[in-house]
Amino acid sequence: MDDSTDGFIIVMGVTGAGKSYFLNKLHEENVVAEGHHLSSETETCQAVQIYLDQEKSRSITVIDTPGFDDTNRSPAAIFAEITDYLTAQYDSGIPLRGVLFLHKITDNKMTGTSKSYLQLFNNMVGSRAMKNVILVTTMWNTLHPAQWQIARDRELELRDKFWKHMIDQGSYAKRFDGSRESALALIGSLVGRPGVVLDIQREISGQGLPIPETTAGVELVRMMDRDRPGFEQSLVKIENELNRELRRRPVDKGRIELLKDEKKRVAKIVALMSSPQEKLKRQPGGSMQERLQQVMKQSGAQLVAALGIVLNMTYFIVQLTAGTA
Repeated sequence: MDDSTDGFIIVMGVTGAGKSYFLNKLHEENVVAEGHHLSSETETCQAVQIYLDQEKSRSITVIDTPGFDDTNRSPAAIFAEITDYLTAQYDSGIPLRGVLFLHKITDNKMTGTSKSYLQLFNNMVGSRAMKNVILVTTMWNTLHPAQWQIARDRELELRDKFWKHMIDQGSYAKRFDGSRESALALIGSLVGRPGVVLDIQREISGQGLPIPETTAGVELVRMMDRDRPGFEQSLVKIENELNRELRRRPVDKGRIELLKDEKKRVAKIVALMSSPQEKLKRQPGGSMQERLQQVMKQSGAQLVAALGIVLNMTYFIVQLTAGTA
């Protein structure tokens, strides 16, 4: 693995944490080229390759990943897609410099779902790679003056309670204030780091484990099996209430429509959370190196650009000017 020039940084977090906004800040200026954008049934992610010198001899590529809690897809499908990115990065031979985990400072509390996904993230990264993780609080630029003290208290709670285990293992917390300078500073904090291998990469590419047998895969299946009965019970309650409303006179059409919409939403969640083991059975990156070589041969693309094509990403190239970093 070449550990001297290029590198990757992965951006992770739940839906709405500000991942796309963060990536957009990186390429809002000085975009010198735009790479391939292939259509896909799933939401296309972004990759921003940043050249760090005028000679273009050093670069860092920042990749966003799907939100853990996307309600349009099952947690298993999202996890499998994220694993595809991580496996492809590992198999490319270009080192992973670090991970940015984004969390909204405007969230009023850490929900049960958020705690579950935080544990899943822990298991994906592993203790040996935590020193290359930055826990980033976002949305500071949206706060009103009266909200700042509440946000500071929430930040302290995250550090002292929910993130304490990761911080004890070497990760640290920083703020993203919404500016391009802040985004570049966070990237700069990881650029010079030695390459790191996440536990999920080590288990899949190194040990050949199928996803359901990895530490994170086991946690995901357990989480889905635990949460699904609650949604199933909610669905039954909604159906019973809907039936009562349909028999009621006079008919409350507005209430009936609301219940139908809620039934559809919860039924979709139940369906997405069913049979997690089946959804995780496919092995990621099985022919990733072959696919990369094929794309490079057919298109003449360099390795990083070829990776963007294989992974269906919108791909930007940014040249930093003097004084930008």
